[in-house]
Amino acid sequence: MKVSRRSALRSAAALGGVGVAVLHGSAAYAATPRVPPDFTDPVTALRTHVKMVGSLGKATVHSFMRLNIYADLGEGNFVPFFTMNNILVDYWQPKGDDQHEMRKYEVGFYTRFDSYEPLEEFVNPVTGKTSAIHHFRLGPVPRVYTPTGVIAMGYTPQLLPIEVIGERVFLATQSIESRPDMLDPRRTSYINSFMTMSAALNDITDPTVLSAPVHVQLQNKNRWAPWMAMDDRPGGTVARGFGGKIQSLDALPKAVKDGARRFVPEIFDTENWHEFVFEDSEYLKSRTRS
Repeated sequence: MKVSRRSALRSAAALGGVGVAVLHGSAAYAATPRVPPDFTDPVTALRTHVKMVGSLGKATVHSFMRLNIYADLGEGNFVPFFTMNNILVDYWQPKGDDQHEMRKYEVGFYTRFDSYEPLEEFVNPVTGKTSAIHHFRLGPVPRVYTPTGVIAMGYTPQLLPIEVIGERVFLATQSIESRPDMLDPRRTSYINSFMTMSAALNDITDPTVLSAPVHVQLQNKNRWAPWMAMDDRPGGTVARGFGGKIQSLDALPKAVKDGARRFVPEIFDTENWHEFVFEDSEYLKSRTRS
């Protein structure tokens, strides 16, 4: 049988299309414009939330963010403090009845502001004092995502209305809460945390995508960490962060991976991380020893 050049090219193109579909899921689906789902439906909103923040299937989800942290003294301009390299390892599992369980492990180590150079100590630009660094650790923290909200230990992210702008889905959460301070129950600790995630609309509507690639932005306002030695000064820290999901911890920038192994190695061995720790755990231990 004689095969024309045109027929051969057609066949090659067809095979190429099959290859792309195998590598990237449903290529034809991705090329078709999607109608946004009804995000006012609680189950649809839940599945979108879980797909963006984690996974609808049983999976380990890794994320990385860079947080520039400033001092807010209550008036005047913010004062740059340092940058946190924030690494998260989340274990997701569907539990049936539209409930999704997540177990979170989170760490962060500090570098010079907008740099990858690790901080050996913190020279406070406000007070002039030099303090030891207490790097961030949090976990394990359980959460359950349901159509009626998130069941969480600690602060609880509240889902805001999901928006579609252009070809991307935007999901915002907020946590505006207060509770007795864990270090001094006579005082009140205020939590103001805001996160916005965005993903491609095609990934959200594609049923074969269980965990959507996302862009993440974070803003929060916190009290002074005790190790910063800010005493009773008014104000607190403000963080502005950005990042997203990564394939694994091997995908971290080399400087970040090296710094994490040095300062917060627990994140590489979460299977053996059983004791609950939180941001001020090291500070409390050091204060007890002294």
